Amino acid sequence: MNITTVLLIILCVVAVGVSGADVRVLKCPPTDGKTDFYVFNREPLLPNPLAKLPIGAIEPGGWLRGQLDLMVTGMTGRLDEISPFLTKESGWWNLQSRGWEEAPYWIKGVGDLGYVLDNREIKIKARKWLDAAIASQDEDGYFGPPENKEKHDVWPNMVMLFAFQSLHEATGDQRVIPFMTKYFRYQMNLPVEDLIPESWQKVRAGDNLESIYWLYNRTGEPWLLDLAKRLHERTADWTGGIQSRHVVNFAQCFRQPGVYYQQSRDAKHIAAVERNYNEMIGEYGQVPGGMFGADENCRPGKTGAQQAAETCAMAEFMYSDESLLGITGDPTYADRCEEIAFNSFPAASTPELKGIHYLTAPNQVQLDSGPEHCYQNGGTMVSYSPFKVYRCCQHNVGQGWPYYAEHLWMATRGNGLAAVLYCASEVKAKVGDGTEVRIVEETDYPFEEQVRFAIHAPKEVRFPLTL
Repeated sequence: MNITTVLLIILCVVAVGVSGADVRVLKCPPTDGKTDFYVFNREPLLPNPLAKLPIGAIEPGGWLRGQLDLMVTGMTGRLDEISPFLTKESGWWNLQSRGWEEAPYWIKGVGDLGYVLDNREIKIKARKWLDAAIASQDEDGYFGPPENKEKHDVWPNMVMLFAFQSLHEATGDQRVIPFMTKYFRYQMNLPVEDLIPESWQKVRAGDNLESIYWLYNRTGEPWLLDLAKRLHERTADWTGGIQSRHVVNFAQCFRQPGVYYQQSRDAKHIAAVERNYNEMIGEYGQVPGGMFGADENCRPGKTGAQQAAETCAMAEFMYSDESLLGITGDPTYADRCEEIAFNSFPAASTPELKGIHYLTAPNQVQLDSGPEHCYQNGGTMVSYSPFKVYRCCQHNVGQGWPYYAEHLWMATRGNGLAAVLYCASEVKAKVGDGTEVRIVEETDYPFEEQVRFAIHAPKEVRFPLTL
């Protein structure tokens, strides 16, 4: 059940009264026009048709608000009470012991949960870890556990950078821009052989690239684009083909050429995104729900509906679609995101969001902790629990619903707004001549097919509204 199928409808609305509206049907939003109020791509980056609104501009309602509220009282909001990776023994806290991806994953999701709901208690949980990370920054710009620095492993830092970006978007924290600038100087000064030399970071460095562009669009420092080019050249070659059939790697990394496309402007990069997606889904994704069979990794011949995908791969796949939607304006990515969000992602958690399982399959009828399952790994794969799940999913699931809520509405060029992912919500944003409008969206989509918009403005203002 999809509203955004192939075309976008753009209305030039005059509020109050929605009088004199001009209606046009386009394949994607325009890439020209004024961008007076929100952060779009700076030259020479490719003009992006859609830009993320500041966190807090969108107030989700309906079923999505229910999921977010359940997260607060469920596993994500209270994970620091039970996770051994979220204690003061973590290297992200004491800067002495080991600290890898688990704490950054959780901070990335729980911080955004707090900002989206404006929940003080949840925001405090994330803030104390972010404050510790800022205080950890060395003179050379590196931050985080020293053991990771010794190994030249910046993968966990890539995750933490997303949390800092959200902190800045939500609060305007003035520490974030100089902190990230100093850190990217550290990366720029690394010998080339020490920049993402191996392991997860080699395939996942598209996340680092995205953060570089986020900072460039706010500072305009030209050397950041030099770093971006260098980083792209050091990243596994997703432009040349699928570089990993590990489920999270693919869900997260297939978008990498599309991210770099903003700088290269070379059509081969955006074409590589669709080629990789179609190749993977064509062989392993012939099942309902928007995911593909990769119970840890894709395995030849294991393509049926009893094969499964990791919970955190769903969250990463949803974000990849949200990111690509902003870069291209192609509503196909909204469709793909919705398919996962409405089908696969809810099945990965208990109804009250107090536990998840590692793997979810469309035809998975036996959800126990026993070993009689045709999956690559042993151990507890499919029983619901806040404890007995692989640690990546336990900590990374938290980004799914908050990031979805942040992309319900986006800014368009021409000082307009776009309804991107349909859900009951309220958005406040500057449009047209700078007038702040409030749009209330009433719908029970996807459980009904009617969407109603009420547009409120203090005076008459003309602006494009994209559906």
